[in-house]
Amino acid sequence: MRNPKANEHGKVPVDNTPMPAAPMQYNDDGSVAWDSMWDSFCALALDGGPPHRGTVLQPAPLPPDSPAHVIADYDRVVAEIVRGIALVSGLSAHAAKPGWVGVRCESVGMARWLAEAINAENVQASHDGNVLFVPAGAAWETKYEIKNVVTAVAKTTHYWQAHVQNELKQTLQLEATLSSLWQRVKGLFKRN
Repeated sequence: MRNPKANEHGKVPVDNTPMPAAPMQYNDDGSVAWDSMWDSFCALALDGGPPHRGTVLQPAPLPPDSPAHVIADYDRVVAEIVRGIALVSGLSAHAAKPGWVGVRCESVGMARWLAEAINAENVQASHDGNVLFVPAGAAWETKYEIKNVVTAVAKTTHYWQAHVQNELKQTLQLEATLSSLWQRVKGLFKRN
């Protein structure tokens, strides 16, 4: 039987209507309840949905001569992004190179896919091996930039965990393994 919502090609069209921002929710201690803010997500921008942000959110690393209060603000932002990522994805995050938070992924393929999906949401991301990098900045506010980063990670990890087929995950990992082997082979030839 054909799905009544499917088009003539048997595919359900993607709704790219922007999803309204989830209202902030707080725990009794006043901390943000990142793990309770969303009950659904709109389609990923990677799949034709609207990007989470209208403009690209980029890292804002601290200048080397930053005063102590700015360094403290940056550390607070990073700590909140790390806490939010752990709550929404179950992944371990940490302060990384200046302007970035590192997120340890289950595989290189996962880190690569998440970076591409998060970039499509207009939050700058990259990866190195199985570590995903998402941006941070000292002047960022919880209701805006911090929430943008946590939302992009929540949305994309949800799709990775619940909607990306195992065959694609295995293919991405195989591509990463082959790429690594190719780099080693090229390195061997350069030495000779």
